[in-house]
Amino acid sequence: MSKVYRLKPLEYSVEVPQLSLIEFADIIGDEDFSIIRRQPRTNERLSDRWTPVRCALAPQYKNVRHVPDVSFWGSYLLLSKRAYKALSPVLANEGEFLPLHVANLPMYLFVSLQFAKEDLAKTHHRYEEGIECGLSELVFKRRDVANKAVFKSLLYGCHALFATGKFKSAFEEHDFTGVTFDEDLAGIF
Repeated sequence: MSKVYRLKPLEYSVEVPQLSLIEFADIIGDEDFSIIRRQPRTNERLSDRWTPVRCALAPQYKNVRHVPDVSFWGSYLLLSKRAYKALSPVLANEGEFLPLHVANLPMYLFVSLQFAKEDLAKTHHRYEEGIECGLSELVFKRRDVANKAVFKSLLYGCHALFATGKFKSAFEEHDFTGVTFDEDLAGIF
């Protein structure tokens, strides 16, 4: 079985593009933000609504020579052109890619469109003062994640992304930077 990791941004990292949720909503024609609010939960495709756009690079990266290869933008992954070329074969059946020009850099938002099934016998909820508040242990069904690379969890929350060794191997094979692979799947941080 491939090991499962929670993908996390690097500590103290900043999102690469200067692209607000309001601008994102304008691009996809989401006047009332209903699509943005429900998409991580419903896995609604955005590519039919997407128009490739240009946006600025976050000021924190303007004097830096290296923009991360893979990073987070909200609950989506942002891939450099190099990362897109290397990782798109691994991710092609798992979501969709939205082209975006960040300053002069061609990049791609990867929108995960799949959930993995949790192993309910091994997944445990966390309680504080008798009130459920998250998970203390998160385990996915082996068969369900066997052929996946990146996915979400309904029990953990739709904004987190998880990856198998399949994705981690491809990431490490190319010496990419920008995300970490955490073995504590249910951790709150």
